Amino acid sequence: MMSFSSVKRGQQGYSNLEISINQPSQSRFVTEENIQNMFSNLGYGLENQNINDVDTRQLEILLSNKPSIAKANVHKTISGKVVIEVTEREPIIRIYNRFGESFYLDREGSLMPLSNQYSARVLIANGDINIPYSTVYNLEKLEKEINPIFRKTNTTAVQNTVLIEKLNVDENEYPGANQLKGLFQMAKFIEQNPFWKAQISQIYIGENGDFELAPRVGGHNIIFGSSAALEEKFEKLMTFYKKGLSRTGWNEYSVINLKFKNQVVCTKR
Repeated sequence: MMSFSSVKRGQQGYSNLEISINQPSQSRFVTEENIQNMFSNLGYGLENQNINDVDTRQLEILLSNKPSIAKANVHKTISGKVVIEVTEREPIIRIYNRFGESFYLDREGSLMPLSNQYSARVLIANGDINIPYSTVYNLEKLEKEINPIFRKTNTTAVQNTVLIEKLNVDENEYPGANQLKGLFQMAKFIEQNPFWKAQISQIYIGENGDFELAPRVGGHNIIFGSSAALEEKFEKLMTFYKKGLSRTGWNEYSVINLKFKNQVVCTKR
């Protein structure tokens, strides 16, 4: 019986391709058409093709290596169907550096290159950002190169900024690593809070290194200073919004400065 079953499975013909994409709403970095084209370009899905000719491991590796895909699973069914399940990465910030380059960071702090078929509507960071694309790219694969056997799962560019500190790597080898970490920490804080996610549209880095925030509501600029004490500064800003701007109106001030401890310093229009 086992021998017969084995022979029967070896003769099983390919019947269909089933694709499932787990992606954030309104995100289109990966489409069924993309995956179908890759499948066809590998010579799969031909009429009368044997299901054993489809290399599921090859498909998983190719899909997992795509920058917009977090993980992929490919398997065959007993009826001859090939099932492809992928999870798309979710960007939370798009960074424009001063070198004319642009890229995303996803919610784990991993590099996501731009796509020629889709632009995500996420928080924008620009200004005096001294983070070359090469720094983020090299950080993304740093731990894999140092320790390929015991590499952590899903190690990201931002996580590896901590690794270079532990290894006492010369900061000139990864220029902008600290600024990258600060931008990600702020973006993640904003992304996780529904109010700030709706209110803050842009992070601008001034020539002095200060983080400045552009709100969607209110004609003011928010001087944040460094990315240190994130929670404390946002709490201070929220208190000022509730107790200050609720009385004076949202357009009373041109600048709200959070740099000073236990103070909110404002500039009137």
